[in-house]
Amino acid sequence: MDKSERELDYEWLLDRLYSKLPSKTPTQQTLDIPSLNIVHVGLQTHIKNFKDVCDVILREPRICARYLLKELGARGSIDESGVFIIYSRVSTQTINTLFKRFLDTYVRCSTCGSYQTELNRRGKVWIIRCLACGAETPVKPI
Repeated sequence: MDKSERELDYEWLLDRLYSKLPSKTPTQQTLDIPSLNIVHVGLQTHIKNFKDVCDVILREPRICARYLLKELGARGSIDESGVFIIYSRVSTQTINTLFKRFLDTYVRCSTCGSYQTELNRRGKVWIIRCLACGAETPVKPI
């Protein structure tokens, strides 16, 4: 086989390879995360749409609530209607800052930046698995 035949075979193999690859689609779809509806009731802070926001980011409300309560050093609970109640008065800015930090640490894919991820536990290790690019990234325990 001479050089010209080898080049033709290479070109043919390369074309065949590219024809079998999936078409390129944008992997980072924008996820519309609603803002938290925070209401102060006496000495308590209520987040009215907490369950809805957790459903959008594909996280269990108790995991997100555990993170926020741990960072605030406060007590709280989630009632049956999905309202998150913090048993102390916390500023709206503080809650939004902590929630953004939760999103960056436990929701957003560090590889492609997508918010379409799953948080799974393998033994004692928490792993974020991206649904867009397939990357798996370990994160510190909640």
